[in-house]
Parts: sequence; structure tokens; C-alpha cells
Amino acid sequence: MNIKLYHYTDKNIKNKIKVKYFAENFYTNNDKKASNTKRSFFFTNKNIPEYRFENLKYCYIVKINKNKIYDLKKDINGYIKKYNNINDILKTLKKQYSGIRYNVGYNIICLFKDIKYIKKIKGIK
Repeated sequence: MNIKLYHYTDKNIKNKIKVKYFAENFYTNNDKKASNTKRSFFFTNKNIPEYRFENLKYCYIVKINKNKIYDLKKDINGYIKKYNNINDILKTLKKQYSGIRYNVGYNIICLFKDIKYIKKIKGIK
């Protein structure tokens, strides 16, 4: 079963959302301090939970099989107990999954691989 994910940015992206751009903006640069595992960030619905994303120029919508996403909130394999830090968790999960779901007050999904978008919405500013 596929789920829709929403990626907000000021960049006019061609074809794919690429993880190589990880840490090129203020938000993901903070995440790099916790882990240098390259990833792209997505919301699980189109309602923007963070005010700072409301003024961005583009929203990109992707679909991915939910079985390719590890749900760290449930953590059925016990990675949180097994590893001491998020960097080790992400490096391990990247070998087995396309992404990870967790919660920072709202749901976030990070993808470890580039992904083609199915729709681009311009002018959300």
C-alpha cells in the first residue's frame, strides 16, 4: 500500500527529490549535527505543522510503499534500545529500508534514497 508524502522547499526541483541536498538549508543543517546520514524530509499530510514552511514556494508530492518505511515510533525491532544514538540507528536502517518514520510533535518521514515526485504545487506562498 502506498502512502503520500509532502516535501516543501523554495527550490524548483526537476524530476527527483535528491538526498544529496541534505544539510543545505538551515533546517536540515541542524539535523546533520545529530547524524550525517543523508536524507530528505517529508510531512505525512499536506497540512503544514510548522509555520516556517508556510511561506515556501513549492510542495512536492511523492508516493512510496509504506512497507519500505521503518516506524521508529513503534520500533518493533528494538533499534532504540540496541543503539546509543540516532546516527547508528539511521545507518543501520538505511541498509534495510527506504526511509524512517518518527515523531517530533508531528509525524515526519525521512527517505534515504532519491525519489521521483508525482506532483508539484507552485505558488503556495
